[in-house]
Amino acid sequence: MTSNPISKIRDLDLEAEIEPLYSAELAYHNFQHVIDTIQAADNITQRCIEEGIRVDHSVVYFALLFHDAGFRDDHVALGFKTKEDYSAEIAANRLGTRGESPKIINKVVASILSTHKDANFISVEQKAVRAADLSGLAADYEIFLQNSNNLKAEYELFNDTKLNWGSWVEISSKTIGFYLAQEIRLTSYFVNEHGESAFHKAVRENLERLIAEA
Repeated sequence: MTSNPISKIRDLDLEAEIEPLYSAELAYHNFQHVIDTIQAADNITQRCIEEGIRVDHSVVYFALLFHDAGFRDDHVALGFKTKEDYSAEIAANRLGTRGESPKIINKVVASILSTHKDANFISVEQKAVRAADLSGLAADYEIFLQNSNNLKAEYELFNDTKLNWGSWVEISSKTIGFYLAQEIRLTSYFVNEHGESAFHKAVRENLERLIAEA
């Protein structure tokens, strides 16, 4: 199990190899999103260490590196049920070529699949990956708002439509409300005895401001 912080095990050559799998045409699910989630995961896994929670940093790193790979591609036409299934297949192939062990690859695949909206997340690594992927929801409001604008642009691109801001806020508030109803039982930042963790509180405040300003 890798104990080095994610910031110490990052492979910049691998990142450069994987970056072309992410489309610069996408406003949100581009390679910068990957870098943002990896940086968030570095903080998340450090909290795990501080709270005595064992986590394999390499699994978290690899999973986040690949978790939205091929997002711009038509996964259904390629024979995959979800974008996460497609990204997981890309990860398994690339990591297999690199000589990573089947055990690591299986954990990475499971962690990528845990980022699907309706997925279960059981292992520490799966929870850490899901938490990192959602970390932007709890960011400073300016970042949260920019992410919302970028996601709106992607929604319009994939659905070949244009939405007014009020309609988009209604759509995104339902999605965010779904995530707020979940508990990522990982560190104290994500769950506490009062049922309103620091993560949930930050997300709720961002959502309430978004709705109020709309």
